[in-house]
This record gives sequence, C-alpha cells and structure tokens, in this order.
Amino acid sequence: MSFHRVFQSIGIAAEPRDVWEALISPDAGELWRNAHFRTGWQAGDLIEIEANIGARRYRDKGQVVEVQRHQLLQYTYWSSVSGLPDHPEFHSTITMTLEASGAETILTVEQVVPSSPVRRGPDWEIGEDSGAKHVEFYWRMTLPVLKRVVEEAQEES
Repeated sequence: MSFHRVFQSIGIAAEPRDVWEALISPDAGELWRNAHFRTGWQAGDLIEIEANIGARRYRDKGQVVEVQRHQLLQYTYWSSVSGLPDHPEFHSTITMTLEASGAETILTVEQVVPSSPVRRGPDWEIGEDSGAKHVEFYWRMTLPVLKRVVEEAQEES
C-alpha cells in the first residue's frame, strides 16, 4: 500500500496556546471543522467523529497518538468515505504542529493518507489519489476558517 503526504500551513495572529485551545475545543466542529470530534485529547484516547455531507451522516473514528500541549497534536483517522476497510493500516495519520513566529503562530498540518481504491461508475472514475486530493481540499478550505475564528476571538478579548 502506498501513502500520500499532504501538507498545509497557515499563520495565525495569536499565541500558540490560543490556537491550541481552538484545535481541541469541544465547539471546534461548529466553529471551524465541519465535523464533530468526541474525545478527551489525551494520548491513547479514542476519537468519535461525525460529519454531515449533504443529506448523509458519516461516523468515523480515530485515536489520539501524541499530545504536547501548545506544540503538537497527532491522531489517526479512518473515514468510511475512503472506501477502505477499517483496519489500522488504512488509517490516516494527522500531525498538527504549532510554532511561535513573532506575533503569529504557524500551524502546520501533515496528513499521511493511504491510497484510495480505484472505483468506477458508468460516467466516472475515482483514482488512487482521490483521498489525498480530498484531504488537500479540506485543509485548504478549513485552515482559513480556523484562522478567522482564532483571530476574531483575539479581537474580542
């Protein structure tokens, strides 16, 4: 099985602790993630993930791997949308690192995505890179929302 690595970074005008709180907030699903995560965000904790895409509700899962407060959050993720069986070797690994840089925090997300199974329909085909393309799109669209949420909270305080 091959894997794709997806990287996205964004500068957020806030301290690492404020970005961290937004990452692990119980309200993150409503505020910026477009998916609801239920976990304690401690190493070893299981993660239950629910997302609505169109009229369908998806229930996915993961597990927290490593936590270094205000610096690093790593977890695994399995998506039912992936078309892959729910086996650990088919789970993605997401690593979020936070680094102070002047008045900003640089948040970098790396997601290691297993190749998607090729699927075909009468007028369509999904290739092995479809999962990675979806992940790239997700982080490209989601991180600016996180930035806005954190920076607006900074303005209010």
